Amino acid sequence: MARPAREEIVAKIVKMIHDFVPELEDAELTEESRINTDAAMDSMSLILVITKIESAFDIRIPHKEWDAIMTLGELADAVERHLPKE
Repeated sequence: MARPAREEIVAKIVKMIHDFVPELEDAELTEESRINTDAAMDSMSLILVITKIESAFDIRIPHKEWDAIMTLGELADAVERHLPKE
């Protein structure tokens, strides 16, 4: 299975945020969006989204990395880091 392109990763993350955090359904999110402030995601919403992302991409992001994830781009970076190498 080929690694998804960065744009695909970001698009999938944005869709999941919109799907699992209903109050953000219409929010326009970019890689620079601070998911904990701009997106107004509380810690429980962030945990839900990260676990859904891990499942969707079949990866595990260690919990110690979660606290460092502030932007959508950093979340995409974490996904890319943990995808299997081709």
